[in-house]
Amino acid sequence: MTKELVLQGEEKKISGTNISRILRRRGRIPAVIYGFNKVSTISLSLKDFEKEHCKGDILYRLTNIKIGSEVIKVIVKEIQLDPVLDIPVHVDFQLVRDGIAVKVGVKIKVVNQSKSPGLKKGGVLNLVTKYLYLHCIPESIPKCLEVDIAGFDIGKNVHLNDIILPSKSSLVNKKNTTILTIAGRVEEKEEQKEKSDDNSVDTKAKKD
Repeated sequence: MTKELVLQGEEKKISGTNISRILRRRGRIPAVIYGFNKVSTISLSLKDFEKEHCKGDILYRLTNIKIGSEVIKVIVKEIQLDPVLDIPVHVDFQLVRDGIAVKVGVKIKVVNQSKSPGLKKGGVLNLVTKYLYLHCIPESIPKCLEVDIAGFDIGKNVHLNDIILPSKSSLVNKKNTTILTIAGRVEEKEEQKEKSDDNSVDTKAKKD
């Protein structure tokens, strides 16, 4: 389970583009919390949020937003970035409750790469997707989903159904798609093709 994040928030009673611009000039980022038929508008410290955003795991971390004496439990659903500066300018949070499953993207972590015969031979690890989306109860959101490739040789594929899921969670996508592959190097494939072509030419020449 991931460590819960704590952010200090302020209620935003007035909405609108001008208010959002004023907040950003004050070093704050506007945000919306929605869920269970409720919608709240707040603002957060841009510095604090950006610090957590840069860590790369904020999309699947359970977050506690403190507003006065109230603590609101949420997860990040969407982050809007400035197209030029590439910094967060708006955040959408989803309200969560213990015991009620939510959709969350969990990062895939490949382990034991040094123990893969395929990679030792010069094979290439191709991670098809970096995240898997789960229906998971908030208190059991995993920090990552590990894929152990020890013993994997060139040509080995890992599919969705091969992933070990945490308890009380299920996959959003039910199709057994490919998660990662260990492929041979392009140079090796080209050499093999050239040898195959040469053999074909030699065989044809002998027949003639």
